[in-house]
Amino acid sequence: MEKLSDAAEKILRDSNTLLDGGHFVYISGDHGAGLVNKDILLPDTKKVSQLASMLAHAIGERRVDFDVVCGPAIGGLVMSQWVAHHLDLPSIFAEHGEKPGKDTKEIRPPFILKRGFGKLVEGKKVLIVDDIVNTGLSIRETADAVRAAGGMVAAAAAYCTRGNTTAELMGVPQFIYLVEFSIPCWPAQTCHLCQSGEPVNTEFAHGREFVESQKSIS
Repeated sequence: MEKLSDAAEKILRDSNTLLDGGHFVYISGDHGAGLVNKDILLPDTKKVSQLASMLAHAIGERRVDFDVVCGPAIGGLVMSQWVAHHLDLPSIFAEHGEKPGKDTKEIRPPFILKRGFGKLVEGKKVLIVDDIVNTGLSIRETADAVRAAGGMVAAAAAYCTRGNTTAELMGVPQFIYLVEFSIPCWPAQTCHLCQSGEPVNTEFAHGREFVESQKSIS
């Protein structure tokens, strides 16, 4: 496992995926001073496949029993499909429901299963695969969607975690990952970067949605 972690970390560092400092907004609504920029990896199918293969191997070492792989769209969709490919298993994805109304601070609605995917997880054991885990919200909501459709969550996995959550907090039996990058975060209401006037990064993560949501409320 240590060799897999070292190899995965080398891919991430060589790709300049770690953004240190700045003011970012995550899908949970929390703010933080750093980001793992997964978008820079997505066009490179070779690196994505390598990370997925390593993650599939790590999952195999844990001897997890499951029938279907499910990822939260969009980034988790890509990684989950590649992992499913290396495991030779079916792959589906969860996606956001209807857009939140203008009178809410919610950036995006919870994940649900559409496109008939609910029928594919009913009575099945499901592995949830994401790419980067910031707060675990995407995995937690995907797990809720799987259970709502009658599926059983076997485990969750990702190639990188920021170390801000656990399997218990995400509501999954176990959490498997390759690399941990520690970046602190905090609720938007107590964000010292907001209080000091540090501009939100609207190029990466969910800063643009946050800025727009604040405009609609004010």
